[in-house]
Amino acid sequence: MPSLDIMTLEKFCAKLHREQVNRLVNCWRAILAFTQAQAYAERELVAAFEAAGIPYSLLKGAATGLRLYGDPAARGSSDIDVGVSRRDLFAAERAARDAGFWPAQKNDRTNLFERADPTFRARVEAAHYELGFMVRRLQVTNLSPETRDAIRAEPWCQRLWPGGPDEPWCYALVDIHHSLSLDISLDPVLASAHRVETAGHSACVPSDCWLAVHMIYKIYWEGVQHYGKGLYQYADLVRLVPHMTQGEFDEVTDTLNRFNIVAAGHYVLRRLPLFGVTSPEWVQEHVRSTFRPAAPEEESGDDPFPPPADVVAADLNDLGDMWARLWGQR
Repeated sequence: MPSLDIMTLEKFCAKLHREQVNRLVNCWRAILAFTQAQAYAERELVAAFEAAGIPYSLLKGAATGLRLYGDPAARGSSDIDVGVSRRDLFAAERAARDAGFWPAQKNDRTNLFERADPTFRARVEAAHYELGFMVRRLQVTNLSPETRDAIRAEPWCQRLWPGGPDEPWCYALVDIHHSLSLDISLDPVLASAHRVETAGHSACVPSDCWLAVHMIYKIYWEGVQHYGKGLYQYADLVRLVPHMTQGEFDEVTDTLNRFNIVAAGHYVLRRLPLFGVTSPEWVQEHVRSTFRPAAPEEESGDDPFPPPADVVAADLNDLGDMWARLWGQR
Protein backbone atom coordinates (compact mmCIF):
# COMPACT_ATOMS: atom_id res chain seq x y z
CA MET A 1 0.00 0.00 0.00
CA PRO A 2 1.52 3.39 -0.93
CA SER A 3 2.34 5.68 1.96
CA LEU A 4 0.12 8.71 2.59
CA ASP A 5 2.07 11.91 3.14
CA ILE A 6 0.98 14.32 5.85
CA MET A 7 -0.08 17.10 3.47
CA THR A 8 -2.39 14.74 1.58
CA LEU A 9 -3.81 13.54 4.90
CA GLU A 10 -4.39 17.10 6.09
CA LYS A 11 -6.19 17.99 2.84
CA PHE A 12 -8.32 14.87 3.13
CA CYS A 13 -9.24 15.68 6.75
CA ALA A 14 -10.05 19.29 5.88
CA LYS A 15 -12.30 18.15 3.04
CA LEU A 16 -13.97 15.60 5.29
CA HIS A 17 -14.43 18.25 7.97
CA ARG A 18 -16.05 20.64 5.47
CA GLU A 19 -18.40 17.91 4.28
CA GLN A 20 -19.44 17.09 7.84
CA VAL A 21 -19.99 20.74 8.68
CA ASN A 22 -22.03 21.22 5.52
CA ARG A 23 -24.20 18.23 6.41
CA LEU A 24 -24.77 19.59 9.91
CA VAL A 25 -25.72 23.01 8.52
CA ASN A 26 -28.13 21.40 6.05
CA CYS A 27 -29.77 19.37 8.81
CA TRP A 28 -29.96 22.44 11.04
CA ARG A 29 -31.72 24.46 8.31
CA ALA A 30 -34.25 21.70 7.64
CA ILE A 31 -34.92 21.05 11.35
CA LEU A 32 -35.32 24.75 12.15
CA ALA A 33 -37.85 25.17 9.34
CA PHE A 34 -39.67 22.06 10.60
CA THR A 35 -39.86 23.31 14.21
CA GLN A 36 -41.06 26.72 13.00
CA ALA A 37 -43.85 24.97 11.11
CA GLN A 38 -44.70 23.01 14.27
CA ALA A 39 -44.88 26.25 16.27
CA TYR A 40 -47.31 27.64 13.69
CA ALA A 41 -49.52 24.55 14.01
CA GLU A 42 -49.35 24.79 17.79
CA ARG A 43 -50.57 28.41 17.73
CA GLU A 44 -53.55 27.42 15.59
CA LEU A 45 -54.35 24.49 17.87
CA VAL A 46 -54.24 26.71 20.97
CA ALA A 47 -56.47 29.28 19.26
CA ALA A 48 -59.03 26.55 18.49
CA PHE A 49 -59.02 25.34 22.12
CA GLU A 50 -59.45 28.87 23.43
CA ALA A 51 -62.20 29.67 20.94
CA ALA A 52 -64.06 26.57 22.18
CA GLY A 53 -63.55 27.59 25.82
CA ILE A 54 -61.73 24.36 26.73
CA PRO A 55 -59.43 24.53 29.79
CA TYR A 56 -56.09 23.12 28.66
CA SER A 57 -52.38 23.09 29.30
CA LEU A 58 -49.55 22.47 26.89
CA LEU A 59 -47.32 19.62 28.08
CA LYS A 60 -43.78 18.35 27.64
CA GLY A 61 -41.80 19.99 24.82
CA ALA A 62 -44.66 22.25 23.80
CA ALA A 63 -44.77 23.71 27.34
CA THR A 64 -41.03 23.95 27.90
CA GLY A 65 -40.51 25.61 24.53
CA LEU A 66 -42.62 28.51 25.78
CA ARG A 67 -41.46 28.49 29.39
CA LEU A 68 -37.72 27.86 29.10
CA TYR A 69 -36.34 28.55 25.62
CA GLY A 70 -37.45 32.05 24.65
CA ASP A 71 -38.81 30.75 21.33
CA PRO A 72 -41.04 27.68 20.91
CA ALA A 73 -39.20 26.78 17.71
CA ALA A 74 -35.93 26.52 19.66
CA ARG A 75 -37.28 23.43 21.46
CA GLY A 76 -38.12 21.13 18.61
CA SER A 77 -40.49 18.20 18.98
CA SER A 78 -42.08 15.69 16.65
CA ASP A 79 -45.54 16.25 18.14
CA ILE A 80 -47.62 18.71 20.15
CA ASP A 81 -48.75 17.49 23.57
CA VAL A 82 -51.74 19.15 25.19
CA GLY A 83 -53.70 18.16 28.27
CA VAL A 84 -57.41 18.50 29.00
CA SER A 85 -59.83 17.07 31.54
CA ARG A 86 -61.27 13.71 30.58
CA ARG A 87 -64.76 15.25 30.47
CA ASP A 88 -63.51 17.69 27.78
CA LEU A 89 -61.83 15.03 25.67
CA PHE A 90 -64.34 14.88 22.84
CA ALA A 91 -64.74 18.67 22.75
CA ALA A 92 -60.94 18.86 22.48
CA GLU A 93 -60.98 16.45 19.55
CA ARG A 94 -63.54 18.65 17.79
CA ALA A 95 -61.35 21.70 18.42
CA ALA A 96 -58.33 19.87 17.01
CA ARG A 97 -60.33 19.03 13.90
CA ASP A 98 -61.25 22.71 13.62
CA ALA A 99 -57.49 23.42 13.60
CA GLY A 100 -56.98 20.97 10.74
CA PHE A 101 -55.96 17.83 12.64
CA TRP A 102 -57.59 14.55 11.63
CA PRO A 103 -57.35 10.95 12.81
CA ALA A 104 -54.48 9.26 10.98
CA GLN A 105 -51.81 6.67 11.61
CA LYS A 106 -48.40 6.10 10.15
CA ASN A 107 -47.76 3.53 7.47
CA ASP A 108 -44.29 2.21 8.33
CA ARG A 109 -43.82 0.96 4.79
CA THR A 110 -44.37 4.33 3.09
CA ASN A 111 -43.40 6.55 6.05
CA LEU A 112 -46.61 8.52 5.39
CA PHE A 113 -49.79 8.96 7.39
CA GLU A 114 -53.10 7.58 6.21
CA ARG A 115 -56.65 7.33 7.53
CA ALA A 116 -56.67 5.80 11.02
CA ASP A 117 -58.13 2.35 11.58
CA PRO A 118 -60.88 3.10 14.14
CA THR A 119 -60.65 -0.38 15.68
CA PHE A 120 -56.90 -0.13 16.22
CA ARG A 121 -57.24 3.44 17.48
CA ALA A 122 -59.90 2.44 20.03
CA ARG A 123 -57.77 -0.50 21.22
CA VAL A 124 -54.72 1.71 21.77
CA GLU A 125 -56.66 4.48 23.51
CA ALA A 126 -58.38 2.00 25.85
CA ALA A 127 -54.99 1.04 27.29
CA HIS A 128 -53.44 4.53 27.34
CA TYR A 129 -54.16 7.98 28.68
CA GLU A 130 -54.22 10.06 25.55
CA LEU A 131 -56.18 10.61 22.38
CA GLY A 132 -53.60 10.07 19.68
CA PHE A 133 -53.57 9.61 15.92
CA MET A 134 -54.39 13.22 15.06
CA VAL A 135 -52.30 14.65 12.25
CA ARG A 136 -52.26 17.75 10.07
CA ARG A 137 -50.39 18.16 6.81
CA LEU A 138 -48.75 21.58 6.61
CA GLN A 139 -48.07 22.99 3.17
CA VAL A 140 -45.21 25.42 3.69
CA THR A 141 -44.86 28.27 1.20
CA ASN A 142 -42.04 30.35 2.64
CA LEU A 143 -38.98 28.10 2.78
CA SER A 144 -35.84 30.03 1.97
CA PRO A 145 -33.73 29.01 -1.04
CA GLU A 146 -31.01 27.92 1.40
CA THR A 147 -33.42 25.57 3.20
CA ARG A 148 -34.68 24.13 -0.07
CA ASP A 149 -31.08 23.50 -1.13
CA ALA A 150 -30.38 21.86 2.24
CA ILE A 151 -33.31 19.45 1.87
CA ARG A 152 -32.20 18.65 -1.67
CA ALA A 153 -28.58 18.03 -0.63
CA GLU A 154 -29.20 15.96 2.50
CA PRO A 155 -31.45 12.89 2.01
CA TRP A 156 -32.01 12.56 5.77
CA CYS A 157 -33.87 15.89 5.76
CA GLN A 158 -36.61 14.38 3.62
CA ARG A 159 -37.71 12.39 6.67
CA LEU A 160 -39.05 15.73 7.93
CA TRP A 161 -40.07 17.02 4.50
CA PRO A 162 -41.57 14.04 2.62
CA GLY A 163 -42.49 16.18 -0.39
CA GLY A 164 -38.90 17.30 -0.87
CA PRO A 165 -37.76 20.86 -1.62
CA ASP A 166 -39.97 21.32 -4.68
CA GLU A 167 -43.19 20.54 -2.84
CA PRO A 168 -42.37 21.43 0.78
CA TRP A 169 -44.81 20.04 3.31
CA CYS A 170 -44.51 18.34 6.66
CA TYR A 171 -46.71 16.72 9.26
CA ALA A 172 -47.81 18.18 12.58
CA LEU A 173 -49.04 15.67 15.18
CA VAL A 174 -51.06 16.32 18.32
CA ASP A 175 -51.52 14.04 21.33
CA ILE A 176 -54.42 15.09 23.56
CA HIS A 177 -53.79 13.77 27.08
CA HIS A 178 -56.41 13.28 29.78
CA SER A 179 -53.85 12.00 32.35
CA LEU A 180 -50.09 12.16 32.79
CA SER A 181 -50.08 8.40 33.31
CA LEU A 182 -52.47 5.65 34.24
CA ASP A 183 -51.90 6.65 37.89
CA ILE A 184 -51.53 10.44 37.75
CA SER A 185 -54.59 12.56 36.95
CA LEU A 186 -54.28 15.69 34.87
CA ASP A 187 -56.61 17.66 37.15
CA PRO A 188 -53.88 19.14 39.42
CA VAL A 189 -51.82 20.00 36.34
CA LEU A 190 -54.74 21.91 34.82
CA ALA A 191 -55.39 23.63 38.16
CA SER A 192 -51.79 24.88 38.11
CA ALA A 193 -51.88 26.07 34.48
CA HIS A 194 -51.05 29.71 33.82
CA ARG A 195 -50.49 31.79 30.73
CA VAL A 196 -47.03 32.63 29.45
CA GLU A 197 -46.00 34.60 26.37
CA THR A 198 -42.81 34.12 24.40
CA ALA A 199 -41.80 35.42 20.98
CA GLY A 200 -45.34 36.57 20.31
CA HIS A 201 -46.89 33.20 21.21
CA SER A 202 -49.19 33.00 24.24
CA ALA A 203 -50.55 29.78 25.77
CA CYS A 204 -51.20 28.01 29.07
CA VAL A 205 -48.49 25.80 30.60
CA PRO A 206 -48.22 23.92 33.92
CA SER A 207 -46.61 25.30 37.05
CA ASP A 208 -42.86 24.79 37.36
CA CYS A 209 -43.60 22.09 39.93
CA TRP A 210 -45.63 20.04 37.47
CA LEU A 211 -43.20 20.73 34.64
CA ALA A 212 -40.41 19.27 36.79
CA VAL A 213 -42.47 16.29 38.02
CA HIS A 214 -43.52 15.38 34.48
CA MET A 215 -39.92 15.63 33.21
CA ILE A 216 -38.67 13.45 36.06
CA TYR A 217 -41.40 10.90 35.46
CA LYS A 218 -40.75 10.73 31.71
CA ILE A 219 -36.94 10.61 31.99
CA TYR A 220 -37.07 7.83 34.57
CA TRP A 221 -39.73 5.56 33.11
CA GLU A 222 -38.59 5.91 29.51
CA GLY A 223 -35.10 5.15 30.77
CA VAL A 224 -35.78 2.05 32.84
CA GLN A 225 -38.00 0.65 30.10
CA HIS A 226 -36.61 -0.15 26.66
CA TYR A 227 -37.22 3.20 24.99
CA GLY A 228 -33.67 4.47 25.33
CA LYS A 229 -35.04 8.02 25.48
CA GLY A 230 -34.81 10.83 28.00
CA LEU A 231 -31.49 12.55 27.43
CA TYR A 232 -33.10 15.34 25.39
CA GLN A 233 -35.50 15.95 28.28
CA TYR A 234 -32.53 16.67 30.50
CA ALA A 235 -32.01 19.75 28.32
CA ASP A 236 -35.32 20.99 29.72
CA LEU A 237 -34.63 19.95 33.30
CA VAL A 238 -31.21 21.61 33.51
CA ARG A 239 -32.85 24.88 32.46
CA LEU A 240 -35.62 24.60 35.02
CA VAL A 241 -34.21 23.23 38.26
CA PRO A 242 -31.47 25.84 38.97
CA HIS A 243 -34.09 28.61 38.83
CA MET A 244 -36.61 27.00 41.19
CA THR A 245 -37.02 28.44 44.66
CA GLN A 246 -36.87 26.19 47.70
CA GLY A 247 -40.63 26.53 48.12
CA GLU A 248 -41.24 25.48 44.52
CA PHE A 249 -38.91 22.52 44.90
CA ASP A 250 -40.65 21.51 48.13
CA GLU A 251 -43.82 21.21 46.03
CA VAL A 252 -41.92 18.89 43.69
CA THR A 253 -40.77 16.62 46.53
CA ASP A 254 -44.27 16.57 48.05
CA THR A 255 -45.69 15.53 44.66
CA LEU A 256 -43.04 12.85 44.16
CA ASN A 257 -43.96 11.43 47.57
CA ARG A 258 -47.70 11.61 46.87
CA PHE A 259 -47.42 9.57 43.69
CA ASN A 260 -44.77 7.15 44.97
CA ILE A 261 -42.08 8.21 42.49
CA VAL A 262 -39.38 9.25 44.95
CA ALA A 263 -36.93 6.79 43.37
CA ALA A 264 -37.45 8.49 40.01
CA GLY A 265 -36.61 11.86 41.56
CA HIS A 266 -33.47 10.52 43.20
CA TYR A 267 -32.04 8.83 40.12
CA VAL A 268 -32.89 11.68 37.74
CA LEU A 269 -31.87 14.63 39.90
CA ARG A 270 -28.57 13.14 41.04
CA ARG A 271 -27.35 13.23 37.42
CA LEU A 272 -27.77 16.98 36.94
CA PRO A 273 -24.12 17.79 37.86
CA LEU A 274 -22.98 15.66 34.90
CA PHE A 275 -24.50 18.34 32.66
CA GLY A 276 -22.45 21.08 34.31
CA VAL A 277 -25.37 22.21 36.46
CA THR A 278 -24.85 23.28 40.05
CA SER A 279 -28.04 22.23 41.79
CA PRO A 280 -29.38 24.43 44.59
CA GLU A 281 -28.55 23.13 48.06
CA TRP A 282 -32.12 21.99 48.68
CA VAL A 283 -31.98 19.82 45.55
CA GLN A 284 -28.67 18.33 46.66
CA GLU A 285 -30.14 17.65 50.10
CA HIS A 286 -33.10 15.86 48.54
CA VAL A 287 -30.76 13.61 46.57
CA ARG A 288 -28.77 12.86 49.75
CA SER A 289 -31.85 12.19 51.84
CA THR A 290 -33.32 9.74 49.32
CA PHE A 291 -30.07 7.80 48.95
CA ARG A 292 -30.43 4.23 50.20
CA PRO A 293 -27.22 2.24 50.34
CA ALA A 294 -27.70 -1.37 49.37
CA ALA A 295 -26.68 -4.32 51.48
CA PRO A 296 -23.49 -5.92 50.10
CA GLU A 297 -25.39 -8.98 48.90
CA GLU A 298 -27.78 -6.75 46.93
CA GLU A 299 -25.17 -4.86 44.93
CA SER A 300 -25.06 -5.69 41.24
CA GLY A 301 -23.25 -4.20 38.26
CA ASP A 302 -24.35 -0.77 37.09
CA ASP A 303 -27.13 -0.57 39.67
CA PRO A 304 -25.54 -0.37 43.14
CA PHE A 305 -28.80 0.77 44.76
CA PRO A 306 -31.49 -1.82 43.95
CA PRO A 307 -34.70 -1.92 45.97
CA PRO A 308 -34.68 -4.00 49.16
CA ALA A 309 -34.80 -7.73 48.59
CA ASP A 310 -37.98 -8.22 50.62
CA VAL A 311 -40.22 -6.05 48.40
CA VAL A 312 -41.32 -6.01 44.78
CA ALA A 313 -39.41 -3.29 42.93
CA ALA A 314 -42.46 -2.27 40.91
CA ASP A 315 -44.42 -1.68 44.13
CA LEU A 316 -41.88 0.98 45.09
CA ASN A 317 -41.67 2.34 41.54
CA ASP A 318 -37.96 1.67 41.98
CA LEU A 319 -36.54 -0.17 38.98
CA GLY A 320 -33.02 1.03 39.55
CA ASP A 321 -30.86 3.60 37.84
CA MET A 322 -32.04 4.49 34.33
CA TRP A 323 -28.72 6.11 33.38
CA ALA A 324 -27.04 3.11 31.80
CA ARG A 325 -30.07 2.33 29.69
CA LEU A 326 -30.29 5.89 28.40
CA TRP A 327 -26.78 5.41 27.06
CA GLY A 328 -27.59 1.98 25.62
CA GLN A 329 -25.40 0.15 28.15
CA ARG A 330 -28.10 -2.18 29.48
